[in-house]
Amino acid sequence: MDSVMFRSLQQEVDAFKQWASGVTEKRGEWETEYLEWNSIYNAAQSVIGDTSLEDWNAAVYELVLYSLARDNEVENILQMQVQHPEVLVAVANKALAYTDSEARWQIAHALGEIEGRNEESIYLLSRFSEDNVEYVRRRALAALGRRQR
Repeated sequence: MDSVMFRSLQQEVDAFKQWASGVTEKRGEWETEYLEWNSIYNAAQSVIGDTSLEDWNAAVYELVLYSLARDNEVENILQMQVQHPEVLVAVANKALAYTDSEARWQIAHALGEIEGRNEESIYLLSRFSEDNVEYVRRRALAALGRRQR
């Protein structure tokens, strides 16, 4: 992970984690209290929009998925991926095994929003529809319904 853009996202995620370690009650929309979201968004946009997936490694996917999961109320990072369907599909493949359901349900929802990529999206949504978290399954099934119209 030697790209300046990747390092920038790593630094922003580290700063968020440092801040989050001091949050005593993590309920509801606690993440929205973070004052530096724009820095995370700028770093994420650079990675999602300006780097090649061929340059991504497991650490980059982890950063994107972690950022996505924490941005579950505003969903800006999700919208960045919707604007880059090839990134969304690549992240979706990694999200299938990602432990945080806040990332998985957003990915499932977004797969119903992108244009084209029907075969890949339907396959991924069928996998998300078998998730162990009910909310992820519901979002996947709703998205699958939108894709199959």
